[in-house]
Amino acid sequence: MLWLDLGNTRLKYWLTDDIGQIITHDAKQHLQSPAELLMGLTDRFERFAPDFIGISSVLGHELNAKVSETLSRLNIPFKFVHVDAAHPLMNSQYNDKQLGCDRWLQMLGAVDKKKRQCVIGCGTAVTIDLIDHAEHLGGYIFPSIYLQRESLFSGTKQITISNGTFDSVSQGVTTQDAVHRGILLSIVGAINEISHRHPNFEVIMTGGDAAIISQHVNRPVRLRDDLLLNGLARYFDHSK
Repeated sequence: MLWLDLGNTRLKYWLTDDIGQIITHDAKQHLQSPAELLMGLTDRFERFAPDFIGISSVLGHELNAKVSETLSRLNIPFKFVHVDAAHPLMNSQYNDKQLGCDRWLQMLGAVDKKKRQCVIGCGTAVTIDLIDHAEHLGGYIFPSIYLQRESLFSGTKQITISNGTFDSVSQGVTTQDAVHRGILLSIVGAINEISHRHPNFEVIMTGGDAAIISQHVNRPVRLRDDLLLNGLARYFDHSK
């Protein structure tokens, strides 16, 4: 199986064998031209000779149509994920027409009918979703640490420092540190508040910034870097 994740800025793919083990994988910036990037990858995908291609995309109908046109040249069956609030793995109280595909698949990748779970995605946006025994209750969306920093710099003439690290939530004694620590604290503080309100929920975190954020959360966090891939596989296993 070949699995494609078409995100806001990157294209990721995984090739898995019959038992779900990853054979090869990669991630590339698509610069808002995913169809063109895919065209450059079609020879590689053809050599993989997968039986099926499963696709998660947040790119919208127009770009998805171009992706479909490119993949059609491979003569390999493919299908896009469609969010379903009544999916066999998990029901959702959320408006499924407004629920991002990648966010939903992260939840499908983690959901366990025996547990209460808080699934946190740390990508272009930070998403926090609460799941009670496979019932999605809803959640929250925040700008990522980097989006917050860009917004602050573009809207505040007095603050022009764009470098620095998100390594602490203690008070800063320079503007650079105060900015980075304040932004990180805003997200960590929100996670800690939600965790306080829902003490019996397991906290699961995924995404590129998960390692940065999780070390400051005041309770154990389970890091998962395979949630979207796992969600893709589980989605299609239950869609046959």
